[in-house]
Amino acid sequence: MSADPEQIIADIINPETRGNLYPHYHALREAAPIHKTHNPILHEAWVFTRHSDADQLLRNPKAISDRRTTEMYNVGAGGTEYYDMMKRMLLWLDPPDHQRIRSMVARVFTPRAVEKIKPTIDDVVTGLLDAVADDGGMDVVSQFAYPLPVHVICEMLGIPRSDIPDIEQWMWDFARRGDIAHLSDEMIANGEKAVRGFTEYFTALATERRANPGDDLMTKLVTVEDERGPLTDHEIVPTCIILLQAGHETTADIIGNATKALLENRAELDRLQATPEMIDDGFEELLRYDSSVQINHRVLAADVEVAGQTFPEGDLCVVMLGACNRDPEAFPEPDRLDLNRDASQHNGFGLGAYYCLGSSLARAEAIAALDALVQRFPTLELDTAKPAPVYRPTLVLHGHEHLHVRWN
Repeated sequence: MSADPEQIIADIINPETRGNLYPHYHALREAAPIHKTHNPILHEAWVFTRHSDADQLLRNPKAISDRRTTEMYNVGAGGTEYYDMMKRMLLWLDPPDHQRIRSMVARVFTPRAVEKIKPTIDDVVTGLLDAVADDGGMDVVSQFAYPLPVHVICEMLGIPRSDIPDIEQWMWDFARRGDIAHLSDEMIANGEKAVRGFTEYFTALATERRANPGDDLMTKLVTVEDERGPLTDHEIVPTCIILLQAGHETTADIIGNATKALLENRAELDRLQATPEMIDDGFEELLRYDSSVQINHRVLAADVEVAGQTFPEGDLCVVMLGACNRDPEAFPEPDRLDLNRDASQHNGFGLGAYYCLGSSLARAEAIAALDALVQRFPTLELDTAKPAPVYRPTLVLHGHEHLHVRWN
């Protein structure tokens, strides 16, 4: 493997590398743990691969995720609606708008709301596994991991089940458009259609809930207020999109990645099946081992010092979360799955002011899914008669296109 940091970064960005990312991360960390890349995909960013450096950077209030970061989604005249929507997303709002929207969403997207939805999560998990139990196998991605979180978040938002197919299609197209390393004209066009679909749908739903409040998350979003008043439709639409996207694809990828990790580490799977209570702490190790989000971006609002080096105001920083979660300085023998490991310091849900608001929901869904899957089917294994597991070519979001399993 090359020792040239630029070549290693090019290899990491290459879609064909998705199933074998971690050796490249190790090589980059050894060659240049902090590197100023000239790769056009990463827009002249500083690239970080050490856990300690990432922790220091991501917790710094001057390292922000503002609108300048969204420039990576600017593909010109054909993709303006998606680009404009991304600039309105919670993740990339400038302070103080970020703090305002985040605090208002946090007031309605609470641990209590997640606790309330847990019976629904269990019902959806049971229903999905009931549907395939007699088949002797399934594609974990399309038949289990993907439907679970979308049904749950739609239930929370008060979206009728009859509308879920449209929502799923927009979610898929929106997520594909967000992959900066693997875009086509068709993906860009579909991303524009998704933005228009989401905007029309959530504007109408917000209007309906103002007139007829219900016991759902959308009702809470249209009624919550602060000193500046309630959220506007211009704010509610991107908020709903980020709740859907963050609460769907990343969770689906967590379930798929964790299932594959367990199947490839049979001793750990056997321990989990014998000791089900391991799942709560073991989940953190599974998330560390193969993270569903591989990259975070930050823009420096002032000069920032990390690892004794000063990085100037205005520079873009890219944190390779997957690399940080396999840093041997933070996690000894990082390429070994160990469900007894204390992996609580992983970066799977980000850090600092941008820590994932939906982390408690993602945990609840993934733990329920994995627990039910491995306990209900004790002979669970990869289905070698079907195509081998394949990762999607996406870079930021990391998960499988399909994952075929079987049981006796």
